[in-house]
Amino acid sequence: MRNKFAFRRRRVLPALLILVIFAMIPLAAEEIPFDPVRGLVEVEVTLDGRVKGRFGIDTGADRLYIDSAFADKNRLTFAAKVPQREVVGIEGRSEARLLKLRSLQIGHERLYNLTPTAIDLGSLIKNKRLGYPDGLLGHEVLRRFYVTVDYPRHKLRLQMREPDFLEKREYLAISFENHRHLILVDVVLDDSVKAPMILDYCASYTVITPALARRLGVASEPDSRPVIGSVRMGGQTLTRNVSVIVTDLSRIQKSVPRAEFEGILGASFLYRHKITVDYRRRQIYVHRQ
Repeated sequence: MRNKFAFRRRRVLPALLILVIFAMIPLAAEEIPFDPVRGLVEVEVTLDGRVKGRFGIDTGADRLYIDSAFADKNRLTFAAKVPQREVVGIEGRSEARLLKLRSLQIGHERLYNLTPTAIDLGSLIKNKRLGYPDGLLGHEVLRRFYVTVDYPRHKLRLQMREPDFLEKREYLAISFENHRHLILVDVVLDDSVKAPMILDYCASYTVITPALARRLGVASEPDSRPVIGSVRMGGQTLTRNVSVIVTDLSRIQKSVPRAEFEGILGASFLYRHKITVDYRRRQIYVHRQ
Protein backbone atom coordinates (compact mmCIF):
# COMPACT_ATOMS: atom_id res chain seq x y z
CA MET A 1 0.00 0.00 0.00
CA ARG A 2 2.85 2.36 0.82
CA ASN A 3 4.50 1.89 -2.58
CA LYS A 4 1.19 2.32 -4.39
CA PHE A 5 0.49 5.63 -2.62
CA ALA A 6 3.97 6.94 -3.39
CA PHE A 7 3.57 6.06 -7.10
CA ARG A 8 0.32 8.01 -7.30
CA ARG A 9 1.87 11.02 -5.61
CA ARG A 10 4.73 11.13 -8.09
CA ARG A 11 2.23 11.16 -10.96
CA VAL A 12 0.05 13.96 -9.53
CA LEU A 13 2.72 16.44 -8.43
CA PRO A 14 4.14 17.25 -11.91
CA ALA A 15 0.64 18.06 -13.16
CA LEU A 16 0.06 20.39 -10.21
CA LEU A 17 3.38 22.13 -10.83
CA ILE A 18 2.50 22.65 -14.49
CA LEU A 19 -0.80 24.25 -13.52
CA VAL A 20 0.92 26.60 -11.06
CA ILE A 21 3.54 27.64 -13.64
CA PHE A 22 0.89 28.44 -16.25
CA ALA A 23 -1.10 30.42 -13.69
CA MET A 24 1.95 32.60 -12.99
CA ILE A 25 2.53 33.52 -16.67
CA PRO A 26 0.67 36.83 -17.41
CA LEU A 27 -1.46 36.82 -20.52
CA ALA A 28 -0.31 39.17 -23.28
CA ALA A 29 -2.51 42.21 -23.71
CA GLU A 30 -5.06 41.64 -26.43
CA GLU A 31 -4.98 43.83 -29.53
CA ILE A 32 -8.52 44.77 -30.52
CA PRO A 33 -8.98 45.95 -34.12
CA PHE A 34 -10.92 49.15 -34.61
CA ASP A 35 -12.61 50.80 -37.57
CA PRO A 36 -11.63 54.47 -38.16
CA VAL A 37 -13.97 55.04 -41.11
CA ARG A 38 -15.85 57.83 -39.28
CA GLY A 39 -12.64 59.32 -37.89
CA LEU A 40 -13.37 57.62 -34.56
CA VAL A 41 -11.92 54.63 -32.70
CA GLU A 42 -14.87 52.21 -32.87
CA VAL A 43 -14.71 48.68 -31.46
CA GLU A 44 -17.19 45.83 -31.18
CA VAL A 45 -18.72 45.32 -27.73
CA THR A 46 -21.15 42.78 -26.30
CA LEU A 47 -23.86 43.90 -23.88
CA ASP A 48 -25.52 41.50 -21.43
CA GLY A 49 -23.85 38.60 -23.24
CA ARG A 50 -26.20 38.86 -26.24
CA VAL A 51 -26.27 42.31 -27.88
CA LYS A 52 -23.48 43.27 -30.31
CA GLY A 53 -22.73 46.91 -31.04
CA ARG A 54 -20.01 49.28 -32.24
CA PHE A 55 -18.95 51.76 -29.56
CA GLY A 56 -16.58 54.69 -29.84
CA ILE A 57 -13.63 55.20 -27.46
CA ASP A 58 -14.48 58.66 -26.13
CA THR A 59 -11.84 60.26 -23.91
CA GLY A 60 -13.94 63.43 -23.97
CA ALA A 61 -17.05 61.82 -22.42
CA ASP A 62 -17.73 61.35 -18.72
CA ARG A 63 -19.87 58.19 -18.83
CA LEU A 64 -20.83 55.08 -20.71
CA TYR A 65 -23.44 56.23 -23.24
CA ILE A 66 -25.77 54.12 -25.39
CA ASP A 67 -27.89 55.43 -28.25
CA SER A 68 -31.56 55.43 -27.23
CA ALA A 69 -32.78 53.91 -30.50
CA PHE A 70 -30.18 51.12 -30.23
CA ALA A 71 -31.27 50.44 -26.63
CA ASP A 72 -34.95 50.26 -27.64
CA LYS A 73 -34.25 48.05 -30.66
CA ASN A 74 -32.28 45.54 -28.57
CA ARG A 75 -34.64 45.64 -25.58
CA LEU A 76 -32.07 46.80 -23.07
CA THR A 77 -33.46 47.43 -19.59
CA PHE A 78 -34.26 51.02 -18.64
CA ALA A 79 -33.98 51.94 -14.96
CA ALA A 80 -36.83 53.52 -13.05
CA LYS A 81 -37.22 57.05 -14.30
CA VAL A 82 -34.72 59.28 -12.53
CA PRO A 83 -34.24 62.94 -13.50
CA GLN A 84 -31.06 63.31 -15.57
CA ARG A 85 -29.23 66.39 -16.72
CA GLU A 86 -29.03 67.16 -20.41
CA VAL A 87 -26.00 65.88 -22.28
CA VAL A 88 -24.17 68.60 -24.23
CA GLY A 89 -21.98 68.11 -27.32
CA ILE A 90 -20.26 70.43 -29.76
CA GLU A 91 -23.20 70.36 -32.17
CA GLY A 92 -26.26 69.73 -29.99
CA ARG A 93 -27.79 68.37 -26.80
CA SER A 94 -29.94 65.43 -25.74
CA GLU A 95 -32.22 64.31 -22.92
CA ALA A 96 -30.87 61.37 -20.92
CA ARG A 97 -32.24 58.22 -19.27
CA LEU A 98 -30.54 55.53 -17.20
CA LEU A 99 -30.17 51.89 -18.25
CA LYS A 100 -29.32 48.75 -16.28
CA LEU A 101 -26.55 46.63 -17.80
CA ARG A 102 -25.49 43.29 -16.36
CA SER A 103 -22.26 43.13 -18.36
CA LEU A 104 -20.14 44.91 -20.95
CA GLN A 105 -17.45 42.98 -22.84
CA ILE A 106 -14.67 44.54 -24.94
CA GLY A 107 -12.33 41.90 -26.32
CA HIS A 108 -11.42 39.69 -23.35
CA GLU A 109 -12.18 42.42 -20.79
CA ARG A 110 -15.57 42.33 -19.07
CA LEU A 111 -17.22 44.72 -16.62
CA TYR A 112 -20.36 44.01 -14.60
CA ASN A 113 -23.39 45.83 -13.18
CA LEU A 114 -23.15 49.14 -14.98
CA THR A 115 -25.68 51.97 -15.29
CA PRO A 116 -25.16 53.51 -18.75
CA THR A 117 -26.92 56.65 -19.90
CA ALA A 118 -29.21 56.41 -22.91
CA ILE A 119 -29.14 59.47 -25.18
CA ASP A 120 -30.12 60.36 -28.74
CA LEU A 121 -26.65 60.33 -30.33
CA GLY A 122 -28.12 61.60 -33.59
CA SER A 123 -29.09 64.89 -31.94
CA LEU A 124 -25.43 65.54 -30.99
CA ILE A 125 -24.08 65.07 -34.51
CA LYS A 126 -24.70 67.57 -37.32
CA ASN A 127 -23.26 65.57 -40.21
CA LYS A 128 -25.01 62.18 -40.23
CA ARG A 129 -23.80 61.15 -43.69
CA LEU A 130 -21.62 58.37 -42.27
CA GLY A 131 -23.97 57.55 -39.42
CA TYR A 132 -22.79 57.30 -35.81
CA PRO A 133 -21.79 54.59 -33.30
CA ASP A 134 -24.20 52.62 -31.11
CA GLY A 135 -22.60 54.00 -27.97
CA LEU A 136 -19.61 55.73 -26.39
CA LEU A 137 -17.11 54.37 -23.87
CA GLY A 138 -16.29 57.35 -21.66
CA HIS A 139 -14.25 58.06 -18.52
CA GLU A 140 -16.46 55.86 -16.31
CA VAL A 141 -15.15 52.82 -18.23
CA LEU A 142 -11.77 53.96 -19.56
CA ARG A 143 -10.33 55.10 -16.20
CA ARG A 144 -10.08 51.43 -15.16
CA PHE A 145 -7.51 50.70 -17.87
CA TYR A 146 -4.31 51.78 -19.52
CA VAL A 147 -5.79 52.77 -22.89
CA THR A 148 -3.47 52.36 -25.89
CA VAL A 149 -4.67 53.51 -29.31
CA ASP A 150 -2.33 52.53 -32.13
CA TYR A 151 -3.94 54.64 -34.83
CA PRO A 152 -1.51 53.76 -37.68
CA ARG A 153 -2.19 50.02 -37.14
CA HIS A 154 -5.88 50.43 -36.18
CA LYS A 155 -5.37 48.49 -32.93
CA LEU A 156 -6.63 49.16 -29.39
CA ARG A 157 -5.35 47.73 -26.11
CA LEU A 158 -7.12 47.94 -22.75
CA GLN A 159 -4.92 46.76 -19.88
CA MET A 160 -5.63 46.69 -16.16
CA ARG A 161 -2.04 45.57 -15.42
CA GLU A 162 0.81 48.02 -15.87
CA PRO A 163 2.08 47.72 -19.47
CA ASP A 164 5.55 46.25 -20.05
CA PHE A 165 6.58 49.13 -22.32
CA LEU A 166 6.86 51.47 -19.30
CA GLU A 167 10.14 49.75 -18.38
CA LYS A 168 11.72 50.43 -21.78
CA ARG A 169 11.32 54.22 -21.78
CA GLU A 170 10.74 54.23 -25.53
CA TYR A 171 8.11 56.94 -25.34
CA LEU A 172 7.53 60.61 -24.63
CA ALA A 173 5.66 61.13 -21.35
CA ILE A 174 3.34 64.16 -21.21
CA SER A 175 1.47 65.15 -18.05
CA PHE A 176 -2.17 66.12 -18.31
CA GLU A 177 -4.75 67.74 -16.08
CA ASN A 178 -7.81 65.58 -15.43
CA HIS A 179 -10.59 68.14 -15.04
CA ARG A 180 -13.54 65.94 -14.14
CA HIS A 181 -13.37 63.52 -17.07
CA LEU A 182 -11.47 65.70 -19.57
CA ILE A 183 -7.83 65.15 -20.56
CA LEU A 184 -6.33 68.65 -20.80
CA VAL A 185 -2.84 69.02 -22.27
CA ASP A 186 -0.69 72.06 -22.94
CA VAL A 187 0.03 72.38 -26.65
CA VAL A 188 2.28 74.76 -28.59
CA LEU A 189 0.99 75.48 -32.09
CA ASP A 190 3.13 76.86 -34.92
CA ASP A 191 6.13 76.85 -32.54
CA SER A 192 4.85 79.99 -30.81
CA VAL A 193 1.27 79.93 -29.52
CA LYS A 194 0.60 77.99 -26.31
CA ALA A 195 -2.94 76.75 -25.63
CA PRO A 196 -4.63 74.14 -23.40
CA MET A 197 -6.52 71.57 -25.49
CA ILE A 198 -8.65 68.47 -24.90
CA LEU A 199 -7.30 65.13 -26.11
CA ASP A 200 -10.41 63.46 -27.54
CA TYR A 201 -10.48 60.17 -29.44
CA CYS A 202 -14.12 60.73 -30.32
CA ALA A 203 -13.44 63.96 -32.20
CA SER A 204 -13.24 63.24 -35.92
CA TYR A 205 -11.23 66.44 -36.47
CA THR A 206 -8.90 68.76 -34.57
CA VAL A 207 -10.81 71.88 -33.53
CA ILE A 208 -9.70 75.35 -32.44
CA THR A 209 -11.75 78.33 -31.27
CA PRO A 210 -12.04 81.53 -33.36
CA ALA A 211 -10.03 83.36 -30.67
CA LEU A 212 -7.17 80.86 -30.94
CA ALA A 213 -7.29 81.08 -34.74
CA ARG A 214 -6.84 84.84 -34.51
CA ARG A 215 -3.84 84.41 -32.19
CA LEU A 216 -2.35 82.07 -34.78
CA GLY A 217 -3.01 84.54 -37.58
CA VAL A 218 -5.12 82.09 -39.62
CA ALA A 219 -8.70 82.22 -40.94
CA SER A 220 -10.98 82.59 -37.92
CA GLU A 221 -14.46 82.41 -39.48
CA PRO A 222 -16.60 79.52 -38.13
CA ASP A 223 -16.18 76.32 -40.20
CA SER A 224 -13.04 77.60 -41.90
CA ARG A 225 -10.31 74.93 -42.25
CA PRO A 226 -6.79 76.32 -41.93
CA VAL A 227 -3.66 74.17 -41.65
CA ILE A 228 -1.51 74.54 -38.53
CA GLY A 229 2.22 74.32 -39.22
CA SER A 230 3.17 72.25 -36.16
CA VAL A 231 1.86 70.71 -32.92
CA ARG A 232 4.33 70.56 -30.04
CA MET A 233 3.85 68.80 -26.68
CA GLY A 234 6.25 67.77 -23.94
CA GLY A 235 8.97 69.90 -25.50
CA GLN A 236 8.92 68.02 -28.81
CA THR A 237 7.30 68.71 -32.16
CA LEU A 238 5.05 65.70 -32.77
CA THR A 239 3.30 66.61 -36.01
CA ARG A 240 3.51 69.15 -38.80
CA ASN A 241 0.79 70.46 -41.11
CA VAL A 242 -2.33 69.55 -39.14
CA SER A 243 -5.73 70.39 -40.63
CA VAL A 244 -8.12 71.99 -38.15
CA ILE A 245 -11.68 73.30 -38.08
CA VAL A 246 -12.51 76.64 -36.47
CA THR A 247 -15.54 76.13 -34.21
CA ASP A 248 -17.31 77.92 -31.38
CA LEU A 249 -16.79 75.73 -28.28
CA SER A 250 -18.71 77.93 -25.85
CA ARG A 251 -21.50 75.34 -25.43
CA ILE A 252 -19.04 72.75 -24.11
CA GLN A 253 -17.02 75.32 -22.16
CA LYS A 254 -20.15 76.32 -20.24
CA SER A 255 -20.96 72.68 -19.44
CA VAL A 256 -17.58 72.22 -17.69
CA PRO A 257 -16.99 75.47 -15.80
CA ARG A 258 -13.43 76.25 -14.69
CA ALA A 259 -11.99 73.92 -17.34
CA GLU A 260 -9.87 76.15 -19.54
CA PHE A 261 -9.30 74.95 -23.10
CA GLU A 262 -9.09 76.53 -26.54
CA GLY A 263 -9.39 73.51 -28.78
CA ILE A 264 -9.71 69.75 -29.16
CA LEU A 265 -7.00 67.41 -30.44
CA GLY A 266 -8.95 65.01 -32.65
CA ALA A 267 -8.36 62.51 -35.42
CA SER A 268 -6.54 64.84 -37.83
CA PHE A 269 -3.73 64.91 -35.25
CA LEU A 270 -4.19 61.56 -33.49
CA TYR A 271 -4.24 59.34 -36.60
CA ARG A 272 -0.46 59.66 -36.95
CA HIS A 273 0.37 58.41 -33.45
CA LYS A 274 0.33 55.49 -31.05
CA ILE A 275 -0.64 56.90 -27.65
CA THR A 276 -1.34 55.36 -24.23
CA VAL A 277 -3.49 57.17 -21.67
CA ASP A 278 -2.45 56.48 -18.06
CA TYR A 279 -5.32 57.75 -15.91
CA ARG A 280 -3.59 56.65 -12.69
CA ARG A 281 -0.53 58.86 -13.19
CA ARG A 282 -2.31 61.48 -15.29
CA GLN A 283 0.09 61.05 -18.18
CA ILE A 284 -0.10 60.21 -21.85
CA TYR A 285 2.72 58.30 -23.49
CA VAL A 286 3.48 58.98 -27.14
CA HIS A 287 5.26 55.86 -28.43
CA ARG A 288 8.35 56.30 -30.56
CA GLN A 289 7.83 54.66 -33.95
